[in-house]
Amino acid sequence: MRRKISQSIQAKTFLSMLALLVVCCIIIYGMVMIFLPRNYHTELEGQVTSDFYDLMAVLERNGWEASSDSLMEFSMRNNASVKVNDNYGNNLFSVNFADMENLDTSAPSMSCSATFQQGGQIYHVFANAALVAVAQSYDILLKLIPFIAVVILLISIIGAVVCSRYYSKPLVNISNVAKRMTTLDMTWKCEVNRKDEIGVLAASLNEMAEQLNSALASLRSANWQLKKDIEREREQEKQRVEFFTAVSHELKTPIAIIKGQLEGMIYQVGEYKDRDTYLRRCMKTTNDMEALVKEILSAARMGGSDFHLERTDLDISQMLQRVCRQFRGRMEDKGMELRLNIQSDFHYEGNGQLIEKVFSNVLSNAVTYSPMGAAVTVSLQDGVFSVENTGVHIDEEDLAQLFTPFYRIDKSRNRNSGGSGLGLYIVKTILDHHEVSYSMENTENGVQFTAVFR
Repeated sequence: MRRKISQSIQAKTFLSMLALLVVCCIIIYGMVMIFLPRNYHTELEGQVTSDFYDLMAVLERNGWEASSDSLMEFSMRNNASVKVNDNYGNNLFSVNFADMENLDTSAPSMSCSATFQQGGQIYHVFANAALVAVAQSYDILLKLIPFIAVVILLISIIGAVVCSRYYSKPLVNISNVAKRMTTLDMTWKCEVNRKDEIGVLAASLNEMAEQLNSALASLRSANWQLKKDIEREREQEKQRVEFFTAVSHELKTPIAIIKGQLEGMIYQVGEYKDRDTYLRRCMKTTNDMEALVKEILSAARMGGSDFHLERTDLDISQMLQRVCRQFRGRMEDKGMELRLNIQSDFHYEGNGQLIEKVFSNVLSNAVTYSPMGAAVTVSLQDGVFSVENTGVHIDEEDLAQLFTPFYRIDKSRNRNSGGSGLGLYIVKTILDHHEVSYSMENTENGVQFTAVFR
């Protein structure tokens, strides 16, 4: 029996709570037996004293002969004996209702005395009140001890059962769950909805089970994950090869143009005799190639793992206004209309040079690929930046590839028909570093680029 109790937290909790509740109830009842009669005794003394003062006021006002009813009422009310003597010690009036009621002589009592004058005579009043109620209350408390003991025991048992179940049941549940953990059975959950230490323990076990289950699942899928990693490495290698192939292709064309024009001028072949004209063309091609190389280097730098983004407070509204002014000349040459809907004094934490590059590349892309007489709408409202150019429609399969490096809708990759193919890729890379969402979609009138700065 003792061994079973020592091995059961529920039994130990029950016995401990039972003993604690019994002791507490006994202490409380003992304090009631001590302090209740005392407080009652004090209250009765105050009542007797107050009644005696009222009696003396009646005697001084009416005399003792006319106040016999008041004397008897006082004696009856307070279980007291009352005597009225003259100044010579002669008893003039006496009443004792305490004797009439055969009261317990062991009951506590109190005495009061006072004098009053009537007709030039001095009278003495003596009162002795038996505080019967005090003794009766104490006797009642003693007689109630067996009943109170039964009540205390019942309350203690019920309280101990409730407390032991409340505290030990979740611990027993947690213990059973822990035993199941030893068999690597993780298909359980500790249903303990509490916010105390027991609840924290249950939550920790649940979390541990989830982590262990996840670890086991990871081990079971290790071969599949390894295969997936190998395939990803192959795809990344393929992308790197395609990138360098595209770079070499993009650089090969302007280099061939420059080489051909320079050879023509060196050997003075045909139209190349006009050296000044073709030197300027060579310079333009060289500048275009330089710009392309800068774009490639910029894309490569931002795509590296060691790239660090420095942020400052930017007035996006002023920056966008400034970029739009830079494109007014190109748009006037093509007869295009520029519509602005830019909110004033909008600020954003970001890299000023890169954010300006985003605005410039998006606007350049819109102006470049819009037909003559088209309209470009630039908007910035509540952090939502958008550029819509009319007269253009892009197939859905091309929309998904617009942010791919060196991708052009023109499959011939003729640089005269477009840019480097890196503009939107750089926009994508910059916005990804700033954690800004963006999209490109067809609208009813054209194509719209949208970015949300939050």
